[in-house]
Amino acid sequence: MASATTEGRRAAIEVCIVSRSKPAPQSRRERRAAARLDRPSRPRGPRRSVATPGWRSPVVLVTAAALVIGAMLIFVALPKPTEADRELLIPPVAYPAALIEADVLGSAVAPVVIELYSDFQCPACKLFVTTELHRLIDEFVTPGTVRIEAMDVAFLGTGQPDESLELAAGAACATEQDRYWQYHDLVFWNQGRENRGDHSPEFIGRAADAAGLDRAKWDACVARNDVRGPITSRTQAAAGKGIRSTPTLLVNGQSVVGVPNYDQLAAMIRSLAGASASPAATAP
Repeated sequence: MASATTEGRRAAIEVCIVSRSKPAPQSRRERRAAARLDRPSRPRGPRRSVATPGWRSPVVLVTAAALVIGAMLIFVALPKPTEADRELLIPPVAYPAALIEADVLGSAVAPVVIELYSDFQCPACKLFVTTELHRLIDEFVTPGTVRIEAMDVAFLGTGQPDESLELAAGAACATEQDRYWQYHDLVFWNQGRENRGDHSPEFIGRAADAAGLDRAKWDACVARNDVRGPITSRTQAAAGKGIRSTPTLLVNGQSVVGVPNYDQLAAMIRSLAGASASPAATAP
């Protein structure tokens, strides 16, 4: 009995030994897995850090954002074109009818005469008209101290059509209907960019309508060949007097170039008016 048991144990041991020495066939997947385990492991080098691209650095991003914002601000600040259908701004000023005679404002016997040389495209002229002209009218023209004579010139116009010349031609035709100053203010208060097409025939016509002109008569006047000649001659004559820029004010013949300091201009007018009213000046 014992021998039988011993033989059984030996058989069992032999089976186990046979099992170890002759393993069961492996599948292809198992063979591949075993082959990977048998491969020598490769030493890993130090881990390299991936550099952040320069354009993604905080300084570059902040600078780029600042440039974009700056460009947007510049775009907003740039003069905008005058849209053909944009409603015109009506100047918040008015002229007493008694002061107007064609393109002249004020009494014919005023002691101080200001010849006002302007180009309708001139931004400095617009500044003078919108900030100082009506103060000058209230303080000196209405009381009879100053007479203002408009001297429209075409210094700035280039190309065809010449926008400065065409605006001045529209003013000349408004003068024929005693609406010069209404047209004058409407153009300056709604002034567009220089020589960029903002002062198109459509824009000039709308200014004429807003000034209350008889449009049929005004259109016929603008179409005439003789309207622009006097403006060209006046421009050449102004250059002959040494006038090279606008606005230029000849105050009793004394030249004031550019937008004047109002207080200095007022002091000048008072001085000239006082001199005109002196006994020496009024003696027969």
